[in-house]
Amino acid sequence: MNVATVATPTANPNVGSTPTGLSVPVTVVLTEPPPTPEGTPAPKPSVAVDTASSASVSPPSPAAAATATPSPQPGLWRVEGYVVDESGNPLKSVCVVVGPHGCQKFSPHTDDRGHYFLDVAAATDVKTSFDFYFEMPGRDTVWWHFTPDGPIEFNVVLKPS
Repeated sequence: MNVATVATPTANPNVGSTPTGLSVPVTVVLTEPPPTPEGTPAPKPSVAVDTASSASVSPPSPAAAATATPSPQPGLWRVEGYVVDESGNPLKSVCVVVGPHGCQKFSPHTDDRGHYFLDVAAATDVKTSFDFYFEMPGRDTVWWHFTPDGPIEFNVVLKPS
């Protein structure tokens, strides 16, 4: 159980407050959020995979590469990889869905090289699991559930549906 002390703003800074306009500090007990309720809607994956079954994909040659992606900031781990078709050709605009809500307007997508990346908080005491879905119309959806323990590369082959 974590305990934090916070100061809350008051409606009228001249009544019952400190000179800064903040009320007297209040102790708040922080608890872990409850688990996601069973039955929470999520995309139906066509194929379930794990980290050990990452596709063997060779990244494009440096001449074909777009601008390099910056390194993550300290305290972040990079989750990245390539999405290709069954012939090994990169797939552009594959939606990389994180969580149960499907592809959204601002969901990450693969670039021209089929490359995607996301930066996640580096776990210290508490391990966090993620559900990724790789979706593209006309192709089977691939689902990946993992708990990172450092930067990770996960490559995907999307087969026609």
